Amino acid sequence: MTLQSILQVLVSGLQVGCIYALMALSFYVIQSATGILNFAQGEWAMISAVLGVVFLPFVPYPIAIAAAIAGATSLAILSERLFIRRLESRNASLVTIILSLLGIMIVARYGTALLFGQEEYPLPGPARSEIIEIGGELYLLPQTLVIYAATVAVFAAVELHMRRTKLGRSLRVAAIDPIGAQLIGVDLNRVRAYAFGLGGLIAAVAGWLYAPLYAAGYMIGVVPGVKGFIVMVIGGMASPLGSLLGGITLGLIEVAAARYFSSLYSEALAFVVLMGVLFVRPEGLIAAGTRS
Repeated sequence: MTLQSILQVLVSGLQVGCIYALMALSFYVIQSATGILNFAQGEWAMISAVLGVVFLPFVPYPIAIAAAIAGATSLAILSERLFIRRLESRNASLVTIILSLLGIMIVARYGTALLFGQEEYPLPGPARSEIIEIGGELYLLPQTLVIYAATVAVFAAVELHMRRTKLGRSLRVAAIDPIGAQLIGVDLNRVRAYAFGLGGLIAAVAGWLYAPLYAAGYMIGVVPGVKGFIVMVIGGMASPLGSLLGGITLGLIEVAAARYFSSLYSEALAFVVLMGVLFVRPEGLIAAGTRS
């Protein structure tokens, strides 16, 4: 174990951890505001990447990014409007709603495969693809720097939005006390639609960051979706900071395990870390009492 290998683990672990953290944040904004666990979050990331592959041959890169992210976000909002809202209007149970979201996940995944095929396609990132060499010992991709910058920007924007805007504060109030929020005039239907839209937007951004490292295809949302949920639980529901801390923690542990032991262990480690955190701190790394 050398200093160079440790630094490489830090670079790669932070890269993976940032993707996990963004996906966890997309789960968090929906779960905290509505109490609904949306299993389809990984599919919005996948659809964003696949739409990018579809749009890129016809429009400039920035327009392709915006259109793909907008398309995935629109589907997230439609899932709430067409299914969740109607189920709640009929007093459906939370279990029924969550199962319906599982159905949406399956339809989105295999519907994408039916429409665009089961192949995986390369998706270029916004930065050049040449590897950056630092000091002859440390290597990183330009996409890694994009992921770092985008993660910081998204978390800062969400935190500022939830603290400084009326709609963002409504999300916080609805998360803490839904009944009290209604009494002071908060429209819970609007809050729920907005939470699904914001969660879909964050997942769509994560898809654009994740796919250039691998490929765009109908199955690429599985891993970030599962890991994002695990990270949300690990970090806790006190604040978005829990998602960031949980994502970085899991990313570093997985990459270190893959480098120093075997890549076979890295996937299982997510569940080992989850069980360990739940055993020691059932409320997650950041407890609810630390909410600010």
